Order: sequence, then C-alpha cells, then structure tokens
Amino acid sequence: MMDAGSSAFLRGGSAAQRIGGVSMWLTLWLTALSCTPAQGCPRLCVCYPNPMTVSCQAQNFTSVPVGVPYNSQRVFLQNNQITELRVDSFGFETQVLWLFSNNITWIEAGAFSELRELEELDLGDNPSLRRLEGGAFRGLERLQSLHMHRCRLAALPHDIFHKLYSLQFLYLQENQLHFLQDDLFSDLVNLNQLFLHGNRIRTLSEHAFRGLVNLDRLLLHDNRIRQVHRRAFRDLGRLTMLFLFNNSLAELPGQVLRDTASVQFLRLNGNPWSCGCEARSLWEFFRGARISSSELLCSSPSTRRGLDLRFLREMDFALCPLPDPGSLAGTTTTTFSTKTRWWFSKAKPVSSTKGVFEKSSETVKAFPFSASKALDSSVSNSAVASAKYEFDEEEAALPKLDPEEYWANYGNEDAAVTGLRCFELECPPGFDLPSLPAAASCPTSSSALSVVVFAVLSLSVHMLVG
Repeated sequence: MMDAGSSAFLRGGSAAQRIGGVSMWLTLWLTALSCTPAQGCPRLCVCYPNPMTVSCQAQNFTSVPVGVPYNSQRVFLQNNQITELRVDSFGFETQVLWLFSNNITWIEAGAFSELRELEELDLGDNPSLRRLEGGAFRGLERLQSLHMHRCRLAALPHDIFHKLYSLQFLYLQENQLHFLQDDLFSDLVNLNQLFLHGNRIRTLSEHAFRGLVNLDRLLLHDNRIRQVHRRAFRDLGRLTMLFLFNNSLAELPGQVLRDTASVQFLRLNGNPWSCGCEARSLWEFFRGARISSSELLCSSPSTRRGLDLRFLREMDFALCPLPDPGSLAGTTTTTFSTKTRWWFSKAKPVSSTKGVFEKSSETVKAFPFSASKALDSSVSNSAVASAKYEFDEEEAALPKLDPEEYWANYGNEDAAVTGLRCFELECPPGFDLPSLPAAASCPTSSSALSVVVFAVLSLSVHMLVG
C-alpha cells in the first residue's frame, strides 16, 4: 500500500508524473515478491537460493524433515540420526541428496522412486545399514554417483543396480562384502570408477564384472582374493587402473591381464606369489607389457623367495610343461587333486591317448599309453590292469571334472602333490618318470641264455691261457 504523501503526489502531479510513479511502485512491488520464497524453510534448516539449497545437517533429525521446498536442487541431511527411508520420505525433487553419517538401518524398496532428477546420492558412513532390499534404488535412472562406503554391507541383492544406466561412480569400499554375484553390474554400461577395496571378497568369477565396458578404474585392494577366473576381466577393455595389492593371490592367469590391454597403472604387491610353473603365463605377460607396475615378490618356492616374479629368467621355466589348452585357468598347472583332476596330453583327449595311472599315498602320475610299448610282450594284461588307477567308493562318488567345472576347484589343489608333470616326449633326461610294473624289469629267456654263453666262453679262455 502507498502512504498518504505518495497518494497526494500522484493526485496532484501531471499525468506523466502519475504514470511514472505508478511504474516505479509496481517495479518495487514485483521485486519484493520475487525475493520472497514460495515455501518456507524447514525448522532448524538453512535455505539458499540459486541453486535452491536446503541444509539440515547436524540437527539430530531422526527422520527426513517435512517442509523441504519441492523445487530444492540440493538437500543436505548428513550427520543426523535418521534411521529409516520410506517411500513417502521425500516430498521434493532434487538433484543432490546427502544422507551420509546417519543411523540408517533400513531403506524401503522404491524409497527414492520419486526423485527422478537425482544425480548424486551419498549414503556412506551408515554403519547400521547392513543389508539392502532389491529395488532400493528403483527409478534413479539419471543417477550418476552413488556412495555406499563404510556401511557394513555383507551382500548385495542381484538386482540392486537394475536400470541405473547413467551411473558413473560407485563407492562400495570398506564394507563386509564376501562375494560379488554374477551380472551384479551388468546394467552399469556407463560406469567409470568402481571402488571395492577394503572388503572381504575371496573370489572373482567369470561374470562378476560383465557389462562394465566403460570402466576406467577398478580398486580391489585390501580384500582376501585368492582366485581370479581367467576371463573375469574380459569386458574391461578400457580399464586403465587396476589395484589388486594386499590380497591372498598366489597366482594370476596371464589371460586376466591380457583382457585389460589398456591398463596403465597396475598394483599387485602384497600378495604371496608362487613363482613355480604356475607363474609362467603371468611372467610372459610382463615380458611384453609396458605399464607402471608394482613389484611382485615371490613367496615360494624357497629358492626364489624374495625375487621379483617379473624379472625371472626364461631358464627358470625350462622344465615346466606347456600350458594345458583345455584349462579354464589358462595357466600351466603343476599340481592336481588326487580325487578330481586328470592330466591329458596336449592333443584333444581320446581313448587312445589316456594315461596309465598309478595309485600311491602321495601322488597320481600319468604317462601316455605309448610308454607301454617299452613293456615286453610277456607282460600280461593283468599286470597292466593292476597298474591302472582304481577308485575307491569315496572317489567314485565324486563328480567327473569337465572343463566347465574347473573353476569350482580352482586353487584348491592338494598340497601333497608337488612333483612336476611332463609328457613323455617333453621330459628332460633323467626326469623321474613313473616306474614300470615289476614284470617289465625281469630279464627275458634270450637275455639269460646270452649271459650263460658269455660266462662259459670266458671260463674256457681262462683255462687255455692259464
């Protein structure tokens, strides 16, 4: 409203003056309206315009406060005591939502489904959040950054990242994850950085990272990883940084790193590397690699302890068998289970190339049937049959090993089986081949007759000369 003086001025002035005065008051009035927020700011919160920001941090809220303006672009709710997130918790539209350092224990499926414009969600440092429901992030198809570090998560539902096509940064470090389900990340085609360090992961299966075709950084250090499938990283052709240090890796198939041809920074230190024949494919990878790599100190065998696997000599692997082309590990495996593993020749196994197996308390040795040609024809079929490997009831009940089943037992070889294996034509001189059956070592009748004749002739010459 205008005061009396202003009204008198407008009544007494000229028409032009009256029009100018009205325009000035309208301008001031509209300016005042534009500075007044459409909605009030929640109690105990501070609001800022351009962009519309609502800051409610460290106010001991136990739930998401009501009254947050619908058009808020950034909402900060960190360092409170919020315990649950429900479908009706968010009555506003925002692009950035910070909920880290609360006491969240449960997130209802679809809790964020109304936040269609959300690009960044931070749920880190919620140590009471130990599990998530499938569909917890349903509807967040524009989400680009998701923080769930230090939440004590032990497992992730198989569909937790379903349809998060825009996600680029995923922070899962310092939880309690024991494994990664197959195809867990298959929808994250635009993911650029994945942080999984500081968990309890033990194995990386063939399909653990399937779909991550644009991944640039993968951090897996400080876990308990012992086994990596040779094709675990086959979709990671754009990876430039791979951290696997401080794990329990004794060996790593060379194929794992060949699938990540773009890697520039590789950290594998802090693992108990075994530098026997099983390390050959990894050693061969480093021979041609031009990357920034950490040291790989050998833990075994004792003769190589403390050496760097990368700098071993070719002669260190001279007595190693060639890699088994049928092995899913893609490496030369020198130890085999006495119950579930068989050793075949380089050619495709057929009935005529199967080995004769001898059973002992410590090892199972094999050599091709061609070695049996050295046996004399006098050796009976029963003698050969007695040398074949015989299964007891416990062993007969075990599943037969197919190539597809290799991964189920990968890395669990019997520790007692430590001898090197070689094929007959590849064995170096003096190699300890399996001993032949006793019947094969007996002299033939013709050999015995030759010895007798030679002895008689020698005696006769001695008597004539003497």
